[in-house]
Amino acid sequence: MNAATLQDALAQKADRMQRCIARAREELRLAGAHFASDFTRQDAAILNVQRACELAIDMANMFIAHHQWGLPRSAREAFALLGEHQLLQDEQVQALQHMVGFRNIAVHQYDALDMDIAAAVIAHRLDALTQLAAVLLQRSLDSSAPESP
Repeated sequence: MNAATLQDALAQKADRMQRCIARAREELRLAGAHFASDFTRQDAAILNVQRACELAIDMANMFIAHHQWGLPRSAREAFALLGEHQLLQDEQVQALQHMVGFRNIAVHQYDALDMDIAAAVIAHRLDALTQLAAVLLQRSLDSSAPESP
Protein backbone atom coordinates (compact mmCIF):
# COMPACT_ATOMS: atom_id res chain seq x y z
CA MET A 1 0.00 0.00 0.00
CA ASN A 2 1.50 3.32 -1.00
CA ALA A 3 1.43 6.40 1.23
CA ALA A 4 -1.50 8.03 -0.59
CA THR A 5 -3.60 4.89 -0.31
CA LEU A 6 -2.74 4.62 3.38
CA GLN A 7 -3.78 8.25 3.93
CA ASP A 8 -7.08 7.70 2.14
CA ALA A 9 -7.84 4.52 4.08
CA LEU A 10 -6.93 6.14 7.40
CA ALA A 11 -9.01 9.22 6.60
CA GLN A 12 -12.06 7.10 5.71
CA LYS A 13 -11.73 5.06 8.89
CA ALA A 14 -11.22 8.21 10.99
CA ASP A 15 -14.38 9.71 9.51
CA ARG A 16 -16.38 6.56 10.26
CA MET A 17 -14.91 6.50 13.77
CA GLN A 18 -16.03 10.08 14.39
CA ARG A 19 -19.55 9.19 13.28
CA CYS A 20 -19.62 6.16 15.60
CA ILE A 21 -18.42 8.23 18.55
CA ALA A 22 -20.93 10.98 17.82
CA ARG A 23 -23.72 8.41 17.58
CA ALA A 24 -22.73 6.72 20.86
CA ARG A 25 -22.66 10.07 22.62
CA GLU A 26 -25.98 11.08 21.08
CA GLU A 27 -27.63 7.88 22.33
CA LEU A 28 -26.22 8.50 25.80
CA ARG A 29 -27.49 12.10 25.72
CA LEU A 30 -30.95 11.08 24.53
CA ALA A 31 -31.27 8.40 27.21
CA GLY A 32 -30.18 10.82 29.91
CA ALA A 33 -30.70 9.51 33.43
CA HIS A 34 -32.48 6.46 31.98
CA PHE A 35 -29.43 5.07 30.15
CA ALA A 36 -29.11 2.14 32.58
CA SER A 37 -32.69 1.05 31.84
CA ASP A 38 -33.03 2.07 28.17
CA PHE A 39 -31.84 -1.10 26.47
CA THR A 40 -32.40 0.19 22.94
CA ARG A 41 -30.21 3.25 23.51
CA GLN A 42 -27.66 1.13 25.40
CA ASP A 43 -27.39 -1.28 22.50
CA ALA A 44 -27.03 1.52 19.95
CA ALA A 45 -24.40 3.33 22.03
CA ILE A 46 -22.36 0.23 22.89
CA LEU A 47 -22.47 -1.07 19.31
CA ASN A 48 -21.08 2.25 18.10
CA VAL A 49 -18.32 2.14 20.72
CA GLN A 50 -17.44 -1.36 19.51
CA ARG A 51 -17.31 -0.13 15.93
CA ALA A 52 -15.13 2.84 16.88
CA CYS A 53 -12.73 0.53 18.72
CA GLU A 54 -12.55 -1.84 15.75
CA LEU A 55 -11.79 1.09 13.46
CA ALA A 56 -8.98 2.22 15.78
CA ILE A 57 -7.54 -1.29 15.79
CA ASP A 58 -7.77 -1.45 11.99
CA MET A 59 -6.02 1.91 11.67
CA ALA A 60 -3.21 0.85 14.00
CA ASN A 61 -2.71 -2.44 12.15
CA MET A 62 -2.74 -0.73 8.74
CA PHE A 63 -0.14 1.80 9.86
CA ILE A 64 2.06 -0.91 11.40
CA ALA A 65 1.83 -3.07 8.26
CA HIS A 66 2.63 -0.11 6.01
CA HIS A 67 5.79 0.60 8.00
CA GLN A 68 6.63 -3.12 8.26
CA TRP A 69 7.02 -3.03 12.03
CA GLY A 70 5.93 -6.62 12.49
CA LEU A 71 2.68 -8.44 13.04
CA PRO A 72 1.00 -7.66 16.37
CA ARG A 73 -0.65 -10.69 17.96
CA SER A 74 -3.38 -8.60 19.57
CA ALA A 75 -4.95 -5.17 19.56
CA ARG A 76 -3.21 -4.36 22.82
CA GLU A 77 0.11 -5.28 21.27
CA ALA A 78 -0.62 -3.10 18.22
CA PHE A 79 -1.06 -0.05 20.43
CA ALA A 80 2.06 -0.94 22.42
CA LEU A 81 4.00 -1.16 19.15
CA LEU A 82 2.87 2.34 18.21
CA GLY A 83 4.17 3.49 21.58
CA GLU A 84 7.50 1.73 21.04
CA HIS A 85 7.86 3.63 17.77
CA GLN A 86 7.22 6.94 19.57
CA LEU A 87 3.84 7.63 17.95
CA LEU A 88 1.98 7.43 21.24
CA GLN A 89 2.86 8.31 24.81
CA ASP A 90 2.55 5.65 27.51
CA GLU A 91 -0.70 7.18 28.79
CA GLN A 92 -2.22 7.03 25.31
CA VAL A 93 -1.18 3.40 24.89
CA GLN A 94 -2.76 2.53 28.24
CA ALA A 95 -5.96 4.41 27.43
CA LEU A 96 -6.28 2.55 24.11
CA GLN A 97 -5.54 -0.78 25.76
CA HIS A 98 -8.27 -0.06 28.31
CA MET A 99 -10.65 0.69 25.42
CA VAL A 100 -9.82 -2.75 23.99
CA GLY A 101 -10.63 -4.29 27.37
CA PHE A 102 -13.94 -2.44 27.47
CA ARG A 103 -14.74 -3.59 23.93
CA ASN A 104 -13.90 -7.19 24.85
CA ILE A 105 -16.30 -7.09 27.79
CA ALA A 106 -18.99 -5.49 25.61
CA VAL A 107 -18.58 -8.18 22.95
CA HIS A 108 -18.02 -11.30 25.04
CA GLN A 109 -19.58 -10.58 28.44
CA TYR A 110 -22.28 -8.04 27.71
CA ASP A 111 -24.28 -9.05 30.79
CA ALA A 112 -21.29 -8.13 32.97
CA LEU A 113 -21.07 -4.62 31.54
CA ASP A 114 -21.66 -1.95 34.19
CA MET A 115 -23.79 0.76 32.56
CA ASP A 116 -22.39 3.49 34.80
CA ILE A 117 -18.91 2.60 33.55
CA ALA A 118 -20.20 2.38 29.99
CA ALA A 119 -21.72 5.85 30.28
CA ALA A 120 -18.45 7.25 31.67
CA VAL A 121 -16.48 5.64 28.84
CA ILE A 122 -18.83 7.10 26.23
CA ALA A 123 -18.79 10.54 27.81
CA HIS A 124 -15.09 10.82 28.64
CA ARG A 125 -12.85 8.09 27.25
CA LEU A 126 -13.55 7.91 23.52
CA ASP A 127 -11.23 10.84 22.87
CA ALA A 128 -8.34 8.35 23.07
CA LEU A 129 -9.63 6.89 19.80
CA THR A 130 -9.85 10.24 18.05
CA GLN A 131 -6.37 11.16 19.29
CA LEU A 132 -5.03 7.94 17.79
CA ALA A 133 -6.70 8.72 14.47
CA ALA A 134 -5.24 12.24 14.46
CA VAL A 135 -1.73 10.98 15.21
CA LEU A 136 -1.83 8.30 12.51
CA LEU A 137 -3.27 10.68 9.92
CA GLN A 138 -0.68 13.34 10.69
CA ARG A 139 2.18 10.84 10.60
CA SER A 140 0.97 9.41 7.30
CA LEU A 141 0.87 12.94 5.86
CA ASP A 142 4.33 13.75 7.24
CA SER A 143 5.88 10.58 5.85
CA SER A 144 4.49 11.17 2.36
CA ALA A 145 5.47 14.83 2.07
CA PRO A 146 7.96 15.41 -0.72
CA GLU A 147 11.51 16.18 0.32
CA SER A 148 12.54 19.84 0.10
CA PRO A 149 15.25 20.56 -2.48
